[in-house]
Amino acid sequence: MMAFGMPGGEKIDKLCAHEASTGLIQAQLMTNTHILEVFVHEDEGINDKDLKELAHNRATQHADNLVKMLFKPDTLRKEVGTGVREGRENKGPL
Repeated sequence: MMAFGMPGGEKIDKLCAHEASTGLIQAQLMTNTHILEVFVHEDEGINDKDLKELAHNRATQHADNLVKMLFKPDTLRKEVGTGVREGRENKGPL
C-alpha cells in the first residue's frame, strides 16, 4: 500500500503532515500491513517544474521500492545505509 500527500510549506502544514504520518504508522500497526508514505512538501521544490519532477520521481521510486519489498526483499535490504534517496540525488553511504 502507498499513501501520497503534498503538504504545504507553512508551519501548520508540517504539523498536519506529522499527524498524518503518525496515523499511517498506527494504521500499519493495527492492520499488520506495510504502508509506504510518499509525501512531497511544497517547499521542497525550487519552482513548480522542479516540484512536479520531484513528485513524479519520488512516487515512481517508492513504487519501485514497493515491488522490491514484496518480491525481492533482499535487493531492498542491500540498499540500507547506502544513502539512496527517492526523488533527489543519492547522498552516498553513511
